[in-house]
Amino acid sequence: MKNNFIIFIILLQYLILSSCNENKDKNKSLPVVDIEANINNMKIINLSQFTDDIRYIPLENVENPPLKYLSQIEISDNLMLVSDINNCLLFDTEGRFISKIGNYGRDPGEYLSIRNIGLDLGKNQKVYVSSIYDIYEFSINGSFINKYSKSLFFDDYIYLSKWCLINDSLFFGHVINNIGYVDNKAVIINKHGNIKHEFKNYISYSNGLSGIGGMEGYANIYRFNESVFYKELFNDTLFYLNDNYELIPKYFFNLGKFKMPPSERAKLFVRWNYISIFDVFQIKNYLLLNCEFGYHFPAKRLTPKIIKIPGLEDHTQWYNTKFVIGIYDKKTGKLVFSEPTSTNNHLFTSGLYNDIDAGPRFMPDKMVNDSTMVVKIRFDHLREHIARTDFKNSKPKYPEKKKELEQLADS
Repeated sequence: MKNNFIIFIILLQYLILSSCNENKDKNKSLPVVDIEANINNMKIINLSQFTDDIRYIPLENVENPPLKYLSQIEISDNLMLVSDINNCLLFDTEGRFISKIGNYGRDPGEYLSIRNIGLDLGKNQKVYVSSIYDIYEFSINGSFINKYSKSLFFDDYIYLSKWCLINDSLFFGHVINNIGYVDNKAVIINKHGNIKHEFKNYISYSNGLSGIGGMEGYANIYRFNESVFYKELFNDTLFYLNDNYELIPKYFFNLGKFKMPPSERAKLFVRWNYISIFDVFQIKNYLLLNCEFGYHFPAKRLTPKIIKIPGLEDHTQWYNTKFVIGIYDKKTGKLVFSEPTSTNNHLFTSGLYNDIDAGPRFMPDKMVNDSTMVVKIRFDHLREHIARTDFKNSKPKYPEKKKELEQLADS
């Protein structure tokens, strides 16, 4: 079984790289990003507005074990750490395999599932893998170093669902709020699970599903200008962590009538009636907002796709995605969304229009650093895209790059 259904696209934002440290100062007035007022403000936004530099990086085939899919990505300047729920693999940024990180199983040093992964490229160069409640520590050659039992676990149903490394000894993490009334929304802990800083939760709700929430474990945590930024899925505010370990508000997002009320948070799938900001990607002059429009998404497949689920009724899929990318100009305060397209092509539905090589539209998955973002795509979707007439008839800015993409898809 080959691993070639996964490929990376890396986008280098070198044209608008920021060297200032604008997030260190507390703003007197909080900028408002008005989602509600701009819900229909959509137009074609070209990728070349931001950069001319794209790299496609296919991962080297790893047959034992192959990745079944790609759920987690961590990338440094020279390393890529990727995982599915059972396997964690390390590659260099050319896609060459380096090592397998740990093993799936019940023996000492083995994990039963992978929830989060992290790279510490300090003096000792370590990899961290969390399996719900525990943190596993490995060297970059994949050898096991230590296990910190229940370091992410605080009480029944309460644990860190998302986290990032602050330094070689501290983790900043989002506290899952499945029960509706946890004390903290986030904490800073050490490897042993000792809480060093707490960030209070001021939004509670009544959970009628006995601890089973919808997306309570999701949070957007990323780095920009050497600071950690944090946004809960159901909170209107983007915060950053200052040098004193305080969460400082940076941007407010006005969803208005499209905001999910707390009373709905415990209900599964209800979020598609509303709009949610899943991820914020930040560069010098802009915020890129990865927004789930749910049933407000304006583009459908041209033909429905029937998905067969063993033991259940067949599911009719009308949407390739329900996500739209929004571009917020920090200087003008204006917000515009990149217009989605009704198509059967997974890679041409939503995101920035790729006028550079006519390849997949760009919907970022991860910030690597202040100048680089990455999106993951399936190789079969790429081949399908290359075979389409609209790709063949396209005239991008760089025809030679289009030719290279065709050669990659045929390799």
